[in-house]
Amino acid sequence: MKSIIRFFAFAVLFSIGQRVYSQDPNFHVYLSFGQSNMEGAAPIEPQDKINVDPRFQVLEAVNCPDLGREMGKWYTAIPPLCRCKTGFTLTDNFGRIMVARLPENIKVGVVNVAIGGCKIELFDKEKAASYITTAPDWMLGMIKEYDGSPYERLVNMARIAQKTGVIKGILLHQGESNTGDALWPEKVKIVYDNLIKDLNLDPEKVPLLSGETVNEDQNGKCASMNKIIATLPQTIPISYVISSKGCAVAADFLHFNTEGYKELGKRYAEKMLSLLGYKANNSNEPFIVQAPLGFDQLNPNIPAGKVETIGYESKTVGATRKGTVYTPPGFNKKKKYPVLYLLHGIGGDEKEWLNGGSPQIILDNLYAEGKLEPMIVVMPNGRAMKDDSASGNIMAPEKVQAFANFEKDLLNDLIPFIEKKYPVLKDREHRAIAGLSMGGGQSLNFGLGNLNKFAWVGGFSSAPNTKMPAELLPNPEEAKKKLKLLWISCGDNDWLIENSKRTHDYLLKNEVPHIYYIEPGVHDFKVWKNSLYLFSQFLFRPVDQAGFAKYTVLE
Repeated sequence: MKSIIRFFAFAVLFSIGQRVYSQDPNFHVYLSFGQSNMEGAAPIEPQDKINVDPRFQVLEAVNCPDLGREMGKWYTAIPPLCRCKTGFTLTDNFGRIMVARLPENIKVGVVNVAIGGCKIELFDKEKAASYITTAPDWMLGMIKEYDGSPYERLVNMARIAQKTGVIKGILLHQGESNTGDALWPEKVKIVYDNLIKDLNLDPEKVPLLSGETVNEDQNGKCASMNKIIATLPQTIPISYVISSKGCAVAADFLHFNTEGYKELGKRYAEKMLSLLGYKANNSNEPFIVQAPLGFDQLNPNIPAGKVETIGYESKTVGATRKGTVYTPPGFNKKKKYPVLYLLHGIGGDEKEWLNGGSPQIILDNLYAEGKLEPMIVVMPNGRAMKDDSASGNIMAPEKVQAFANFEKDLLNDLIPFIEKKYPVLKDREHRAIAGLSMGGGQSLNFGLGNLNKFAWVGGFSSAPNTKMPAELLPNPEEAKKKLKLLWISCGDNDWLIENSKRTHDYLLKNEVPHIYYIEPGVHDFKVWKNSLYLFSQFLFRPVDQAGFAKYTVLE
């Protein structure tokens, strides 16, 4: 009996501990480090201390009794944000812009550890001790405020921050003291890699933003370092360089003035907002306009859907054909689901999406965030012929024709098979079709040509098999009444963009509501994965067609 009591007592204490230290996914934390421009060298004016949104917070990295702040605790981010007597910094405006342009349920926290005049070596935990022996006396006092190890203090504060929030990015401004050091990118990588490892972060989801020193257009004394800083993404692929061009400077031409820090901080924020998927310059109505960093990365800590191979008898082809089917996490045979038919390109087959696009991972992550209606996704082979492999001459006339023949196979063989094997909703309002390239053309042709079967249609970088607009949609008025969503997307540098543009122009002329989403990119899975991420979130939900025009990355 006592053992049972002890067990339940432990369970209660454990659950309390879990609640106390549970991370809030809507508390975004940013680590910032570097030298004096990250410390903040501009004077703090009275107006800088008022009207700071309490959603923007700073985790104090040193004890500041005169400010009423204690190390390791969160406070509204009223400057100074680094140490007790440092100045206004780029981090000030970074956080202010972030909370202004993010949804109101999201908070932003910063942890700022910086040392004026230091080289990047000070943050290399293997070399810091040796570097400190060469540091000038005026720097030693600052280092002492971090108990002799700024890197260790940054990590310790980051671990405290992780108890309540999620680290979303790392901000760096450093380089003046390493001017001319061609090995600087490699040295930064050592620090970045150590932070990722020591804090158990996912390097695919935590970018490094590094700002330029005072620019040459402002006669910056260390402007030559910017050529080396520009190479950082070659060493750290998930790093991004923030331009300082035009950012106003102080009289020493080493530091930015207040306006310069505000502009530079805004640029850091706009880059981070875009990496989170938000339209960077939109402060009136924050919403996701592109897939955020890490959207396609496996998360082993969330429920996963199931992928299985199916075989169905095709009377159209006269053979047993294969397909793959994704069922969502928590799939229940007693519940009925809508269906998305997701089609591949001319060089692919029923596994192309799985091999190149990771749709199961994208959708699993969206389900974990509560952003999707549960649905079954069917990925068929869109080449309706007995030898339907993507081998030999994929452009052979009979193989190209097989993509057109797939319409009959889809409508007469595959859909009836899916509706017999799986618990699905069988009306048009619960059936969607989308695809990439050749499959995008198929989706537009078959979807718009069979509005009695499909209410949701998406073409991603549609190929030349797409019918001419007047043939594709001869009755625009019918489409207006029956379509829930028509999605057309493409990369701006895709050589096939004309197929999407001509369709869009026709739809626009005939006032058929649709989303025309053009993003930076070419004819590849980067574009198609982003399209699936966005398109899937509309499906089988009420749709506000008045907001379609918002969905563009390019202005």
